[in-house]
Amino acid sequence: MDGGGGGAASGGSFVMAGTAGQPDAGGPFAGGTFQLRSGFWAVAGQGTTVTEADLAITKADGPDPVASGSLLVYTIAVTNLGPAPSPSATVTDPLPSGVAFVSASPGCAHAAGVVTCALGPLAPLAAATVDITVAVPPGARGLLTNTASVLGGAPDPLSANNTDSEDTTVVLRAEGELAHGTALRADLAAFGGLADVDLYRIRQEPRASYEIVLDEAAGDVGLGAGPMLDRVGADGSTVLQAAEPVGSGPARSLRLVNATSAAVDEQMVRVRSAACTSDCGPDDTYRLRVRETTARVPRFNNAGTQVTVLLLQNLSGVPVAGIVYFWDASGSAAGEEPVTLDPRALLVLNTGTVVPGAGGSITVVHDGPYGALAGKTVALEPATGFSFDSPLEPRPR
Repeated sequence: MDGGGGGAASGGSFVMAGTAGQPDAGGPFAGGTFQLRSGFWAVAGQGTTVTEADLAITKADGPDPVASGSLLVYTIAVTNLGPAPSPSATVTDPLPSGVAFVSASPGCAHAAGVVTCALGPLAPLAAATVDITVAVPPGARGLLTNTASVLGGAPDPLSANNTDSEDTTVVLRAEGELAHGTALRADLAAFGGLADVDLYRIRQEPRASYEIVLDEAAGDVGLGAGPMLDRVGADGSTVLQAAEPVGSGPARSLRLVNATSAAVDEQMVRVRSAACTSDCGPDDTYRLRVRETTARVPRFNNAGTQVTVLLLQNLSGVPVAGIVYFWDASGSAAGEEPVTLDPRALLVLNTGTVVPGAGGSITVVHDGPYGALAGKTVALEPATGFSFDSPLEPRPR
C-alpha cells in the first residue's frame, strides 16, 4: 500500500501492517506525523497512535577526586531524544553507602538513602538537569560508585541509556601535620550529619620516640568512654595502637616508638569521640600536644683505659621499655641495648660491655611519657680516678 491510498487518517504517528510509501503532500495523510521504520514509512490500518519517547540519562560528579569530610555534587541530565513527547520523567538515585544526603534541586525528595526527582513532561529534544549534594564521611577513602536511572511516562524504545554510573575517588584529608612542640585545639563537630574524624600526619624519624597527649576535652567529648586517640595505618582506619588513659579523667596519651632505621611517614594519628559522635557540635573540643621523647647524652668514651657507665632512672609511675643506641663520632650506629625499668627504678649499664673501645654519643628511645627518664653517663679514668659526667636530656620543649 502506498501513502496515497484512500485511508482517512491525519495527525499523530500511525502504524500499518505492510509497507507504505512516503506520504505525499496532497494525500489524505498530509499534516500528520509518520514513523520511519526500517527505511519505510509505516501507518496503521486502524489509526493506532504510537508515542515512543527515548529518554537518555547522563551523570557527572565534582570534585573528583574528593577529599574525605567534604561535599560531593552529582549532576544528572535527562534528555528526550524523541520522537514523541514524554508526559513525565522521574529520576531515581540510590546514594552510595556511607555518604549523607545534604540537598538536591527542587522537585527532588530524599528517603532512606534514595533520591527521587520528578522532572515533569519533556518535549522532544528537551533536557532537564538536577544536582544532588552529599557529604563524604570524614576518614573515608577509596571509590564511590553512584548509579542513577530515569523512567518516562511514555514507551521507551531504548532501555540501554536509561541508567548511568559515575565513579568518584575519595582521598584522605589530614587536618594538619604533628611535630615536636605542636599544640593545637580543634573540635569534633559533626559534618553533614556524620560523626567527625580528625586525622593528623606525623613523621616518625628513625630510632626516635614521641608522646601525643590529648587533654582539655570540653563539651561531650570527655563524657562516657571519653575521646579516642589512635595511631592508624595509611588507610586512616586500621588501628595500630590505642592511647592509654592519663589519670582518671578523659585525658589520653599515645606513645610512639620507631625502632627502625627508616623514617615512618605513612601512619596517621586519629581523634574521635566515643560519646557525642554525630551529635557533636562546635563546643565539643580538645587539645593535642606533641613531644619527642628521645633522650640524648652527648658523650661516652670506652677508648683506652676509660670506661663509661650509663645511669638511667624511671621517674614515672609506669614501667618503661626502651632501647639505648650508641653512635660513634661520625654519627654511625655503633651498637644498641634494650632496657626495661620498673616505676622509679634505677638502671646501671656498663657501656663497655656493649661497645668496647668505642666513643661517641647516646640516644634513648622509650615508651614512657615525656620526661620520664633521667640520667647521665659517668666516664671513669681508673689511672687518675677522674670522672666526667654528661647529663641525659630530653629534647627541649
